[in-house]
Amino acid sequence: MQAIHFINIALLAGAAAVLIWAAITDIRSRRIPNPLSLTIMVLFGLFAVLQLFSGTDWQTALLWPLVSALLVFAVGIALFAASLMGGGDVKLMSAVALFAGPDFSLSFILYVTLAGGLVALMTLLHAKLKDADPKAAKVPYGVAITIGGLWVCFQRFSLL
Repeated sequence: MQAIHFINIALLAGAAAVLIWAAITDIRSRRIPNPLSLTIMVLFGLFAVLQLFSGTDWQTALLWPLVSALLVFAVGIALFAASLMGGGDVKLMSAVALFAGPDFSLSFILYVTLAGGLVALMTLLHAKLKDADPKAAKVPYGVAITIGGLWVCFQRFSLL
């Protein structure tokens, strides 16, 4: 049982590291590569399997996190269709929603939204200082998703 605990910690630390890398990549290129979102999904799959081995029922370990992620993905697709969010952002947010599950999804979205507003404001100020067109500035929303995702990782860690 103690080995499962340490593996869970390593999986959460891995997810946090991938999120930080996603934020750095998004700041540099305004893109979030698909392998980063896929890595978080794989880490969640391992996390869920370990929960099942620990005696958690399959609905709590797999079903409800999948439902949460699908809901986040559906809303994200609508935002993408309206050109309000990038495709990489939608995929990353959905992957993190797996870890958030129903217990933390609303708070995760709230923190991402608040952090996103701050990141957008900083992006606009940066564009203004560089005498660039603020309307053409692209917001690296992966930074906001990372902030919310790190909060989710910390919450999951505190439950172990």
